[in-house]
Amino acid sequence: MALGSLVLVDGWNHFLAVQRCFGYATASSFPLDRLARHLSAEAGAGDVDDVVVVMALPNRNHPGELPEFHAWRRRLNKLRNFGVRHEKARFSYHELACAGCRTTLDRQVACPSCGRSNPVAGRRKEKGADIRLATLALDGAWRQDYTALIVLSQDSDFGPMIRQVKEIHQRQGRRYALYSSFPVCTRPEHEHRKIPGTRDLPLDADVYKALAEKPFGA
Repeated sequence: MALGSLVLVDGWNHFLAVQRCFGYATASSFPLDRLARHLSAEAGAGDVDDVVVVMALPNRNHPGELPEFHAWRRRLNKLRNFGVRHEKARFSYHELACAGCRTTLDRQVACPSCGRSNPVAGRRKEKGADIRLATLALDGAWRQDYTALIVLSQDSDFGPMIRQVKEIHQRQGRRYALYSSFPVCTRPEHEHRKIPGTRDLPLDADVYKALAEKPFGA
């Protein structure tokens, strides 16, 4: 039985939450190898047994997404060299259409006050990430691969997964520690919440930026 931690990252959920709180530059650093070690130490779990990020990559064949695809592939390939595995999900794409005549609509909406063009959310939706992450957590519980599970996400949909993991651990008669980690800031419009059934490991801007500034593998 492993004595360390399994760190699972809900990739897009984590990236977008960090971007909202700390800005794009900090979010794009994506220091998952250093985050995993920091959080495992905070949880008192000792060594990190495995780190897995579950996320879809932009579609390189979709108009306008090739640069974003290459940027994310470079990040994930670099992280792989430092022990972070990537499990793939996928994006499904939907055109914005009129509810009446089904004419395709422009996704850019101009602000009436300043004139800035803003993209309408919902062009793409990630599929399969939640199921894959839950499978990794449950498989690890059955195999007794960890004593601490740390999930980087605020998605309350993982609550049932956490209940299942607890049931497995209780049947095995062993101790467990379940955590969720997420960025926190002082903006009142940003909701900061842990996954139900977990203890929280919040990440403030100073901690996150300090980890991002460390070299890979540090």
